[in-house]
Amino acid sequence: MTLSPQHRTQLLQHPMLGLLPARSQDTLLSETHYREYPAHALILRQGDPAERFFLVLEGKVKLFRISADGKEKVVEIIQAGHTFAEAVMFMQKQVYPVCAEALEPVRLAALPNRLMLHCLQDNPQTCLHLLGHLSIRLHQRLDELENLTLQNATQRFALYLVGQVKDRRKDSAEVDLLLPKGLIAARLSIKPETLSRAMATLRDRGLIESHARHIRIPSVEKLLDTFTLEAQGIS
Repeated sequence: MTLSPQHRTQLLQHPMLGLLPARSQDTLLSETHYREYPAHALILRQGDPAERFFLVLEGKVKLFRISADGKEKVVEIIQAGHTFAEAVMFMQKQVYPVCAEALEPVRLAALPNRLMLHCLQDNPQTCLHLLGHLSIRLHQRLDELENLTLQNATQRFALYLVGQVKDRRKDSAEVDLLLPKGLIAARLSIKPETLSRAMATLRDRGLIESHARHIRIPSVEKLLDTFTLEAQGIS
């Protein structure tokens, strides 16, 4: 796969590359590998040596871990324009902590860790942007961990829906579930049938309206307030 002008622009617009000097950008791109994967192809395995991090050019990538009992736990869904496995370059033992699978046909840019670290040493401004990027990801994971441990299934799904709302300037919102329900359930650490019951509960309470994968939220504020009160034990 050759790098198209569109994909080159996409790469250089990412905060990790956009602030680098042109010479560093050209050097990085000259050693970047471009890969294509069909849907459901395994991109990397948990425990593999980590020599590169990735930017998704097209498609979606599922990150997951395999537990000791062989069960799959979905960690994150990476959309086009976003990176994954970049934090591994700073770890003492550089192995991938997760598996990655293509959810649909995917195009990736695989950038070399060694060369990226060299560029970062000479560009402190990019280091600051990367620290901010990784800090946001860390806070997202902590929020998700709190939701998984403190919220019931219906609350988890409600918060997931709110997280999919792109424009919060209006109280009502329209959301299309881009992922299969089984994958959403795995992301929320619940069973698919539990997700179906959670969706039915929200419908019955008038908090959402649904048709296939399209969800309408009449009032985001009411949805959030309902579960905030319940979490505090107020009915």
